[in-house]
Amino acid sequence: MALDGIAVHHLAEELSRQLTGGRIQKIYQPESDELLLTIHRNKDRHQLLLSANSNYPRAHLIRQTKENPDAPPMFCMLLRKKLVGGIIESVRQVEFDRILEIIITSRSELYETTSHRLVVEIMGRHSNIILLENDIITDSIKRINKFISSFREVLPGRSYALPPMGKSDFRTLDPSEFAALLTQQGNRSLDKAIMDNIQGISKLAALELAYRSGVDPKQPVGQVPFPILESLHGLLEDLVVVPDFGIYLEKGTIKDFTAFPCRLYEELEKRSYDEISPMLEDFYLGKDTQQRIKQRSAAFHQTIANKLERNYNKFNHLMEDLKTAEDAERYKQYGDILYANLYNLQEKTTHALLHNYYDETMVDIPLDIRYTPAENAKRYYDKYNKQKRALAYIDEQLKKTKEEIYYLESIMDSVDKCSSVEELKEIRDELEETGFIKTTRKKKKKEQSKASLPMTFRSSESFVVLVGKNNKQNDQLTMKTASKEDLWFHVKDIPGSHVIVRTEGKTPGEATVLEAALLAAYFSKGKQSSNVPVDYAQVKHVHKPKGAKPGMVIYTDNKTMYVTPEKSTILAFANVE
Repeated sequence: MALDGIAVHHLAEELSRQLTGGRIQKIYQPESDELLLTIHRNKDRHQLLLSANSNYPRAHLIRQTKENPDAPPMFCMLLRKKLVGGIIESVRQVEFDRILEIIITSRSELYETTSHRLVVEIMGRHSNIILLENDIITDSIKRINKFISSFREVLPGRSYALPPMGKSDFRTLDPSEFAALLTQQGNRSLDKAIMDNIQGISKLAALELAYRSGVDPKQPVGQVPFPILESLHGLLEDLVVVPDFGIYLEKGTIKDFTAFPCRLYEELEKRSYDEISPMLEDFYLGKDTQQRIKQRSAAFHQTIANKLERNYNKFNHLMEDLKTAEDAERYKQYGDILYANLYNLQEKTTHALLHNYYDETMVDIPLDIRYTPAENAKRYYDKYNKQKRALAYIDEQLKKTKEEIYYLESIMDSVDKCSSVEELKEIRDELEETGFIKTTRKKKKKEQSKASLPMTFRSSESFVVLVGKNNKQNDQLTMKTASKEDLWFHVKDIPGSHVIVRTEGKTPGEATVLEAALLAAYFSKGKQSSNVPVDYAQVKHVHKPKGAKPGMVIYTDNKTMYVTPEKSTILAFANVE
């Protein structure tokens, strides 16, 4: 469900109750389209997230902190100058649309009391956060000029105007006016007519209204009896007056959220909330994080993909060269046979049919007519020596190319497993350290030392199982965190996570070994395969060669088992801590 007018209505009530009278202490801009305000009210500390993200625009209180960027953007510095220390006078919804207005009074540099309006427009790709003073735009998180929008410019110094809506606030209409407005739509379907004419109504809310009225939402509105259209007004009032905050899950996966009792989802599993902000935070957290990761990783993801493509091509060419170089022994044999038969060869011929004393057969040896038989023999010896030298070079290059392909594939696998921006930064740091991408920023010592944590599971026999999500975590797990007696698991010859079973002096049973192997297979490039080979050994038999890239190890005294990873199986035996 989109953050519609119904949700914004309850959000405005919650923010007004929690923040009115509060003082703004800090303002951050964690992302280019996102603000984080720290507000103190009495003895309580609140964090208000305002996002104009095109995919997930929203506003709500959050419990988790967000990283403060090293250098605040210009809009953030402006807000700090204008709003830090200011008092929130009110929070309200504009009409019944997806617009929040926060009134803030603060003192200027001359100690004059000034009133500001921070307007949060939650409207998909048109979302924005705008600072106003006396209805004049001071600035906005997204500047909109006439080349971007011909309907409304959002630029400093311009007068502020609400987005063109052309819809009605249902609270200003009586049931008869509400029904009359819809009947004007004629052949449009009922759900479309509601969404296009009434402010703040999402598709799910329109479908819910149709469901409660007993009308097919795709039925032309002109065919719906007038009394039923009138009843929709009261049904909409019920959706607003009776809040019910919940996230609905389908087969364990989040499907949607609502701010009203949703009869359409009665058969689904529901996670209920007392307030709207915790619900919105839980719903958007994973979605927004994955989008941010995808955006931030796009550039070096493409760089790695290009390098992989070049390495695949290089490997194929080397294999062709190897096949040619492996003919070197044949050239030596030709030279030997020619020298052995020089006494009965004619001068300068194109070929010689001679006895091959290596396998007691006849062999037809091509000759260059420009040279004598002796010179042709020497040329075959030269080819032999050249190919022998090439063979050693090709073997060396094949080894390096295989290692680079494996490493780059492991990086791709790590990016796929990223669940936080911090983990993505670790991967970027690793790529910069190994020289695969250029260093474009100076890092603080604090930033360099910060490390994310591996995934933690518990086996059915109560052994702790740790799973690395990138090469740096894998190194940390295997080389530093694990004890020598712990068990180490990794898929055979496939990029994937290092998995450690903490034994703590005990011997894990077959169930724990199987579960750890399943985790190693599931968190690897072979997760979609069956009968995935997984090697395991004690950590004391796992070593990191000098100069090896992050995550690369060698091991001995291992055993191998074959498993088929499935998500349902993983969730069934292991509880994430």
